[in-house]
Amino acid sequence: MVATNPTALYFNPAGIAYENGTDVLVDGQLALRHVTWDHPRAGSDPMDPPGGEGANTGHASALNVFGGPALGATTKIGHLGLGLGLFVPFGGMESWDKNHRFDSSPFPLASAGVQRWHIIDGTIASIYLTAGAAYRLGPLSFGAAFNLIRSLVMTSQARNPVGSGFPDTQREGRADIDVAETGVSFAVGAMLEAIPDRLWLAASYQAQPGLGAQSLKGTLALTSASGGATNFNVTLNQALPDIYRVGARARPRSDLELRVFADYTRWSVMRTQCVALQGYACAVLPDGSDASGGVLANYIRDWNDTYGVRVSASYWMRPELELFGGLGFETAAVPDTTLEANFVDADNLGLALGARFPIAGWAHLGVSYTHLQYFDRDNTGRSTLAASKTPTQQQDGGGRYTQWIGILDVNVEKRF
Repeated sequence: MVATNPTALYFNPAGIAYENGTDVLVDGQLALRHVTWDHPRAGSDPMDPPGGEGANTGHASALNVFGGPALGATTKIGHLGLGLGLFVPFGGMESWDKNHRFDSSPFPLASAGVQRWHIIDGTIASIYLTAGAAYRLGPLSFGAAFNLIRSLVMTSQARNPVGSGFPDTQREGRADIDVAETGVSFAVGAMLEAIPDRLWLAASYQAQPGLGAQSLKGTLALTSASGGATNFNVTLNQALPDIYRVGARARPRSDLELRVFADYTRWSVMRTQCVALQGYACAVLPDGSDASGGVLANYIRDWNDTYGVRVSASYWMRPELELFGGLGFETAAVPDTTLEANFVDADNLGLALGARFPIAGWAHLGVSYTHLQYFDRDNTGRSTLAASKTPTQQQDGGGRYTQWIGILDVNVEKRF
């Protein structure tokens, strides 16, 4: 938020006007995510058939490794800063562990796990190609960035032949979605050097991907229990949030820097993720039933806006060796009523530690580890996902959820 390196192109483009010369950054993140869901039988869950006892209740878990890059370069021409970058601010992958005791049972599809009616595996990402510019007028700079965004959703889950997500083990099939969209957005920001070489204040705004509702087009494959598949050309309608950020950076002395920043993310725009045949409106009646004749699935989200607060500090043991750390808190977007295994969420605490130092005399290497510990949640008896009619009805999402994510970040930065 108060950075001046190429990551500022996404967080606050005004920051690139504070650098001199040319700055090139190559960054890679590797994340390890562990999540569990313990689902007791809900009143809406059908009774398990003989041989399928426990197919839809009990413990589910996932331990996944995934990663993503960030690339950026900026240059300064007089008072004007220019930059180009590649970022993946929204995204992730998940694949849940198998329940192998059903491999040789009358219901082998149940081996995909208790959570399979919500998610078996999936990938969600929004990839940003960003071009930005900033202009500095004395202590104040203004910046703007234009984003070309490729958004994609690929998921697999259990469904029955009529498209319902209700846990009907005897009629279980599969639904595989593969959709994508190319859209645009923008970011604007400002940064003020309030006290020369001592205090900087900043604020920025990042617009919604697609500048509002998104319509991702692609295919939905519905597979019956017997293996017969039907493919549909579909549109997935959703909305991702815009983000407001503020921050400050202080240098009380030459070897110490303190930072604080906060963000407000409008996740309340994510009301549903609705899948309809191309050419049909994604419209449902108050009871969740199809209102247009073409809705194949309607996933209720009803998420909440979130806020996060982070503090961090850097200490230079020597001019060429920087040690840094940070602590953050962020609220959850997903309420108890729509919490489910596809989007496990909770208030969380983050702790980061790292170092930055020169390598071979020509560039700087940064290495850090961030641990995100999510608070345990239990929404047993509070899920409303099973209350609607098809195509909105899903398996009850009640149960106990746990989650943590560890992120290793390695970057190389060269300034000319």
